Amino acid sequence: MRIGIDIDNTITDTLPILKQYCKKYNDEVVKRNLPMNEKGFATTNLYAWTEEEESEFCRKYLEEAVMQAKIKENANKVIQELKEDGNSIHIITARLKHHFREPYKITEKFLRENGIVYDELMVGITNKKQCCIDNQIDILLDDEPQNINSVSEIIPVIAFEATHNEECNGNNIIKVKTWNEAYEIIKEIEKEGK
Repeated sequence: MRIGIDIDNTITDTLPILKQYCKKYNDEVVKRNLPMNEKGFATTNLYAWTEEEESEFCRKYLEEAVMQAKIKENANKVIQELKEDGNSIHIITARLKHHFREPYKITEKFLRENGIVYDELMVGITNKKQCCIDNQIDILLDDEPQNINSVSEIIPVIAFEATHNEECNGNNIIKVKTWNEAYEIIKEIEKEGK
């Protein structure tokens, strides 16, 4: 199978470190006493910042924050097993050029340093549904509601449970808490497909 895998909040636990950086920036730079959106999961929706404030945050802190994100338990092990089982691994991330100096390079470095194996790395992908169609992806692992909902219209999506995707439900949406659960589901889908 051709497996598409998101990075932030799927391979990694990015949200806790991102929230820390955003809170610090909000308190020390923005200084408008804005509350944090508890269902937020990205720089665009954690605080009601202006576009300029969000851009400044990204330029100054986003790269540093994502490089400190912890790998979810067993993520590298399970991805390695999926590769050894004969699947091809396609890392698909929305990391954009205007948020990172060199999104491909920094992402490649992070994956290498954390032992994440893959066949292809795609960065700057904002339309994951079209990406999955174009690259003949059979299953996607992701956490973002827009990706879960749109991609599940065409292929199964394994969604890592989070507050921000609680409302994502449907026939092609399978919620998991761990990478071990994700592995078992992929094996089941493979069996059904044979």
